[in-house]
Amino acid sequence: MANGIAAAGRLGWPERIAWMVCAMPELLKSFAWDAFVLFFYAQVVGLDGFLIGIAIAIIILFDTLVDPWIGALSDRLAGTRFGRRHTLMFSAVLPYMIGIAAVFSPPAGMSQFAILSWLLAFGLLARCGISFWTVPAYALGGDLSHDEGERRVIAVLRNLGNQLVILCVPAIAFGVFFVHTSAFPKPQLNPTPYPPFGLFVSLLGGALMLIGGIGTYRRARLIEAADAPRESEASEQTSQMAILKAFAQAVRITPNIGRLMLVAFLVLFTNSVINQLSLHLATYFWQLDETWTPRLLMAGVFGSILAMGLAPAFVRAVGSRRAMMIGLASFFTFQASAILLPLAGFAPPPATTALGAWVFVIRFFGGLAYGLYVVPFNIVTYDIGDEHRADTGKPAQGLVASFMFIGLQLGSGAVALLAGSFLGLIDFPANLPVEKMPADKAEALALFVLFLIVIAGSAMAWLVGTFRIDQDKLARIRAQESYAA
Repeated sequence: MANGIAAAGRLGWPERIAWMVCAMPELLKSFAWDAFVLFFYAQVVGLDGFLIGIAIAIIILFDTLVDPWIGALSDRLAGTRFGRRHTLMFSAVLPYMIGIAAVFSPPAGMSQFAILSWLLAFGLLARCGISFWTVPAYALGGDLSHDEGERRVIAVLRNLGNQLVILCVPAIAFGVFFVHTSAFPKPQLNPTPYPPFGLFVSLLGGALMLIGGIGTYRRARLIEAADAPRESEASEQTSQMAILKAFAQAVRITPNIGRLMLVAFLVLFTNSVINQLSLHLATYFWQLDETWTPRLLMAGVFGSILAMGLAPAFVRAVGSRRAMMIGLASFFTFQASAILLPLAGFAPPPATTALGAWVFVIRFFGGLAYGLYVVPFNIVTYDIGDEHRADTGKPAQGLVASFMFIGLQLGSGAVALLAGSFLGLIDFPANLPVEKMPADKAEALALFVLFLIVIAGSAMAWLVGTFRIDQDKLARIRAQESYAA
């Protein structure tokens, strides 16, 4: 791989921008899914909370099983027209577009079972489909450069692309689709905008995939041509049993892979708690109006964009592991405060501009903290891919990326199951205007979210403390790659 990167030269800005675009489709899907799907099916369509939790958990379970297979395949694929990464990436475009558009367009008048079947079928198509983009695209970041400075740029650009999506989509969603009307003062309760919004997410995602894929294609092929998998590697089995064995061996050989998956699980678990229930909290707990609800969804993005400029210097000053710990501890603290302080009476009252501004500021600083965590996390992921390649002598960025995404999927799935089940357990009413929602139901939901954030944060504090990257070993790996180049 080192020879391939040397042949391709340093990353130019067109390739850097295309790489940034490669990160956008996954976050576009994740934002649309986490922010709207649970709320839409529970509060607008009226699907039972237990059934929603079961449906989303099944979808994410299948997605989780697919991810490591895709990662292993993208490391070993040979003899294809578009290369080992881009062949899979381009195959994701149509399944994702069809699936995500249909998720937001269930036919009216269906039974509970029919709605469940619709969500299962098209949710599987959307989420498993885009995995064929996300896993090889993420692995591509580890292929692009081994230079430590360039890797920081690659990590920053990936996360900047993510934040631009999360910044723009809520603004468009609530500026174009979910617009205040006299019939629906809380426009997210209006069923009419959801199908056109789903079509927008579908078309935008497909366009971003094509731009990112085409823009990174030439460099990826140059690198792959100089680092084609050996015949024995390309012919290795990619069955689920073979992947499970590869996972067990990978964790045994390179223990950081197991830690990486657990870190990803806990962080995504907490983020999904916040994202999947943000509309519920904004609507019924904070009772924000149509101007503050989209600002709430975007607040963390502004903080994270600021963090993209600060993160490289922060990582150099304190090291990757300490940067992750400081960023995560601050992130959990801010997110918990946005719920705990209103519950305790130390925040402005609900349904006021002052509360909207107060929550915005807290979530801004939460986003800043998250950005300071996620950049070193991405750098560490690529470093672990290098470490595992040195341990095994085989390409490993796709395999390591897939195990990281297993953690992400499991975290998101656990939250979906818990959140949907909890809505059913407390009999959270559907299709109720805010003024008719019992106060105890809104408080129970807020306490549930707070409890999950605290539990996940405590587990994370312990886990990150056990995370170890052998810097001496990485230095030797990079010295060997520089020599080979």
